[in-house]
Formats: sequence, structure tokens, C-alpha cells
Amino acid sequence: MRVALALGVLGSVAGCESLSKLNPFEEKETPLPGERRPVPKVAPPPPDTVPQPLSALPSPNANIA
Repeated sequence: MRVALALGVLGSVAGCESLSKLNPFEEKETPLPGERRPVPKVAPPPPDTVPQPLSALPSPNANIA
């Protein structure tokens, strides 16, 4: 019964933002080294030519006049 109650309390608090500040070992969080660049907001432009599926090619048995 106690285990179920403890799991219920821990589960309800797990999504809480206050737990992110909990640091039992008082470790310092240092950012990773490297250059910071913003993420592009738009996708790159589409290519000039789009590959066609093989079904769009004429069949070798087709009579082309």
C-alpha cells in the first residue's frame, strides 16, 4: 500500500517544473562547447527537376509511330 502511494505521489510530481531545479549533488551544469547558430525557420527551396517514377516511362513493347 505504501509503495503504491509513493508511486502515485512521484508520478503526479514527475511533470512538475520544480523538480528540474532539484540537484541533490549540487553539480554545476556547464553548456557544451561549440558555436551557437540559430535553426533556419524555412525549408530549403525545392530542386529544379523532380525525378519521375519508373511507371511514367514508356514500356519497351510500346509501338511509337
